[in-house]
Amino acid sequence: MFQLGQAAEKCKDWDLAIHIYQRTFYPGVRARLIRTFEKNGQSLQALDLLNEALTAPENEAELQQLQRSAPRLQRRLGHKQVGVANPSSVERMDLQLPYPGEAYSVENVVRDFLHRDDAPVFYVENSLINSLFGLLCWKAIFKPVSGAFFHPFHRGPVDLTSVDFYARRQDIFEQCFNQLETGEYATTILQTYVEKQGMQSPFVFWSLLDHTLIDLALTCIPASHLKLWFTRILSDVKLNRNGFPDLIQFWPQEKRYNMIEVKGPGDRLQDNQKRMMEYCLTHQMPIAVCYLEWCEVSL
Repeated sequence: MFQLGQAAEKCKDWDLAIHIYQRTFYPGVRARLIRTFEKNGQSLQALDLLNEALTAPENEAELQQLQRSAPRLQRRLGHKQVGVANPSSVERMDLQLPYPGEAYSVENVVRDFLHRDDAPVFYVENSLINSLFGLLCWKAIFKPVSGAFFHPFHRGPVDLTSVDFYARRQDIFEQCFNQLETGEYATTILQTYVEKQGMQSPFVFWSLLDHTLIDLALTCIPASHLKLWFTRILSDVKLNRNGFPDLIQFWPQEKRYNMIEVKGPGDRLQDNQKRMMEYCLTHQMPIAVCYLEWCEVSL
């Protein structure tokens, strides 16, 4: 039904698209219906639905989209515009470094500059938290749910991004998450890392993992933070596996960490990165943005 509605939109058959969208509750349909109302000249209906959606957004992405559409609809209807609160302030790091004389990536340049023996820095992006989740919840992810696997070479279940992925495996996911409360999670993650080494998984990035990185992560990232990360991934696997910061720095003696998003000259934060930062700030999880500029250019 959702795809049929999109097809009607592409044909600019707004009435048909609205007719279809109003008969399905598939995730994302509400935002499409608001936009289709607007394209069909039904701005009042669009704003009414938008205001209703703002009271209970289905996820962070929808909220972000609604907040972006609201001023335009309010302006079109001559309503008083209600401003959206500015994003909370994220720790900002400004660096000016010499321009590298050879091939480089800005992430690795910043990593090497910040790295210290007592506070190592790793380029991890989406790999670390997803991998820890995949290692802890391996049994849940690969639970032999009916229809999830139909040949021996699946990298993951075919319903991975479906709306009921979690619900169909809730019992085992709860068992995995309980280990974050009891302290058993570290042993499970390390055992799975050894036992499943190299086996395909939609979450585990084997090429970027080693014992050193895992040990540092388990030492420095509190179980309560891991639970928040893992809960967020499960709330929308399709959207929330991405957007993690580029770097992570550990202070093992102090058992703390910081995640750092790196932006080179002219680069800006993407929508999924902004949502990630708001989530971290809401839950008091350490995160920063590092803006890199070159102080000289080698010819």
